[in-house]
Amino acid sequence: MGYDYSRDEYASLAGYFRLKGEKEPGVTVDDITWNDLDMDALFRIIDNTCSQNGGEYLYDMLRRPLVSPEEEALLKERGRISELFKADPKLRDKYEEALGGRERLKKACFRERVACLHEIREDSNLLHFLALIFGLLSIAFIFILPLLGFILFIAASAFNVGSYFKRKNEINKFLPVFRNLILEIRENGKLLKYRVPELSEYEKRLENALSKLKGVSRGSFIVMSGKRLTGGLLELPLDFIRIFFHPDLIRFNGMIRTVKREREAVEELFNITGFLDAMISLSYFKERLGTYTEPVFKEGKALEIRKGVHPLLVKPVPFDVDNVSLMLLTGSNASGKSTFLKASAIAVLLAETLYTVPAEYYCADRMELLSSMSLRDDIMKGDSLYVTEIKSVQRIVEAQKEGKKTAVFLDEVLKGTNTVERIASLSVLLKNIAGNSLVFAATHDTPITYILEDLYENYHFEEEVTEEGISFPYELRKGRTESRDAIRLLSVMGFDDKITEEAFELSEDFLKEGEWRKL
Repeated sequence: MGYDYSRDEYASLAGYFRLKGEKEPGVTVDDITWNDLDMDALFRIIDNTCSQNGGEYLYDMLRRPLVSPEEEALLKERGRISELFKADPKLRDKYEEALGGRERLKKACFRERVACLHEIREDSNLLHFLALIFGLLSIAFIFILPLLGFILFIAASAFNVGSYFKRKNEINKFLPVFRNLILEIRENGKLLKYRVPELSEYEKRLENALSKLKGVSRGSFIVMSGKRLTGGLLELPLDFIRIFFHPDLIRFNGMIRTVKREREAVEELFNITGFLDAMISLSYFKERLGTYTEPVFKEGKALEIRKGVHPLLVKPVPFDVDNVSLMLLTGSNASGKSTFLKASAIAVLLAETLYTVPAEYYCADRMELLSSMSLRDDIMKGDSLYVTEIKSVQRIVEAQKEGKKTAVFLDEVLKGTNTVERIASLSVLLKNIAGNSLVFAATHDTPITYILEDLYENYHFEEEVTEEGISFPYELRKGRTESRDAIRLLSVMGFDDKITEEAFELSEDFLKEGEWRKL
């Protein structure tokens, strides 16, 4: 486990994801799917980044799957670099030392704040050079013509102090960002001393970016040490020099011009170091998994997984998916349906983002991931559960209309309406999204498994009820569920036998007649 984020700090991680999305729109994991899969919890498990930049980069990576064949080389590179760090812990330690140790910005996305540096008003140094000359002349005249010199000194003090604090108040809020940027430039330069052949491409790019940004860190001490007036005896001379001669403002203007001119170099610096930090984090995640595989991408829409597990579970039960593209999943509550759906969806996501799947084998096409699982009423918008579900499902239908290849995972959708309308609506919905999608859907409504048996393969999870109680083997089995252990459980839990027998009779009558008799 990496950095312990506060609520505000974790919320700020998404800042780079939003910032990048404005410039580079593309396939992303939307908020509904992200929350359905408990990805906030999984991110905290995966994240072992050393820096704020690395954490933001990793978060963005997990929310931005690479689903085009042209991007497979990028995915494979993530696998290669993470394996390099996993195989060489000493190298990993060295890189962690160079990448870590930065101050984190509270309640702020580092990338967003760096982007804001480009909005700082550019200030001409002419005024500050005039203040410098005016100040020096006033002091010189004190020794030549003391009275005139003293008057000039008073005038210079008023002009220099006023103009100093006017500009200083404008730039103070940006100094923490500059401090981190300067640390990035100085500390990341240490990476170049290791000269790792497998990382030579990144070293060249990093060296080029750092050479363009030397003007930011050069002489920055006078700016950074002057964030605020110290009042200390040792600092008083330096405070006087800053206020009276403006050397920190002159240097700051040079720094901001370099940042604005070398915007691409700043972006390159953060992309390289963020990527390497994220790959170090991925190498730790692989060690934690123990068993994992690199994905095989194959044209089509079927999913094949062998010995897959849910990465959030301490003692997961492995599951297999045998080349299935359309699955209807039945079974009782707590039997394993939701966990299976989430584990399968996470496998798809990690394959397309980290090139790492918690399984012995994974094969599927590249698909955009969409889910509708853990929905509730939206009180703030005034939406009922059914309306919320309809809105969630609508985005899946729209993706299908646009001809997108999608991997869709549905868990008990449309439960906010009555049984008859739910069965009718869900059956038609599942029929219509089956065309270009991989669809795994869990339901308690077994009639749907008959309505769609020519399209979907039926699978189920089963509980085992004995005299001692109920247990769940969490085994995915072919066929629809035929279990009525929910009624048997009444007896196990101590209900009167008459209640159990009558419930069995009522269910048998319905199965024979197709309608419920009155009691």
